[in-house]
Amino acid sequence: MRNLNRQDYCNLKIFLFGLLCISGIGCENEFDPLQENDRYVFSMYGVFDIHADTNWVRVMPITETLIPRDPESNGTKVTMIHQGTGEETQLQPKLIRFSENVYVWNYWTTKELEPQEEYMIRAEAPGGSQSFATITMPSELAIPDIIYSGGNEEGEIRGTSEDTLVTMDFRYLIQVIRGRVVEPEVEVIISNLDDINLKPNGDYCAEIDNAQKIEEILLANRGDMIVNRRELVVISSSEDWPDIVDLSEEEIVLPDAVSNVVNGTGFIAGIAKRKIVITSKRISAESTQKRKFI
Repeated sequence: MRNLNRQDYCNLKIFLFGLLCISGIGCENEFDPLQENDRYVFSMYGVFDIHADTNWVRVMPITETLIPRDPESNGTKVTMIHQGTGEETQLQPKLIRFSENVYVWNYWTTKELEPQEEYMIRAEAPGGSQSFATITMPSELAIPDIIYSGGNEEGEIRGTSEDTLVTMDFRYLIQVIRGRVVEPEVEVIISNLDDINLKPNGDYCAEIDNAQKIEEILLANRGDMIVNRRELVVISSSEDWPDIVDLSEEEIVLPDAVSNVVNGTGFIAGIAKRKIVITSKRISAESTQKRKFI
């Protein structure tokens, strides 16, 4: 088992953002990276979580336009195939509206996934052209043991994983008090991947000290903060998780640089995700729109 370091984590966020751009979401510009396309059929992006009740994948046909504006069904059929048994499960479509005239299609299934098994996710156009990706599911991820002190945002995490740890995030909802004003609630996400110590048998331990990191992000002293929620998110993945260590930021967002989709672009991965609530959400001092700091 290995774990990603901080640079890998930053590159991964750039990579995922690039996939969204290639899919036509969130990148309002005139440049089409797939113009004069004669070999890409679909862009496919998603993760299949062995612990999730429902799994989703975004599948969009690659056409001459970058921004998808047509809400009508494109007739795409998305199927999940268990490679060990040949069992096929058709995913259900759901239209997602991002703005007044930007639409994408997500496809979902509640089919239970098996650990360490291989699945093919296949998208087929009405004319028969296809894109597909093959993924291997990781083992189930045990819920770690946590000792945590909310007063100084310190603690210890101990657990075990048979697969690569790709995420260890603490997620906070915080309000800052400046003067006599209580500011709107914000979400602060801190990666603690660099704090993980691994053992050859798969056991891991992480010493957590996030107070100073939070202070640097919010430009405030810990004593001037109200923490309304604390959560820990730990994710593991199989060896098909993208290896982006040696890629530059420019290379990461290229369609062919990091993709496991045949006859298409994008990336689909199998993961095991655990979310542990450390401090349950409490009512904020005022009802305002949340912001996110990563």
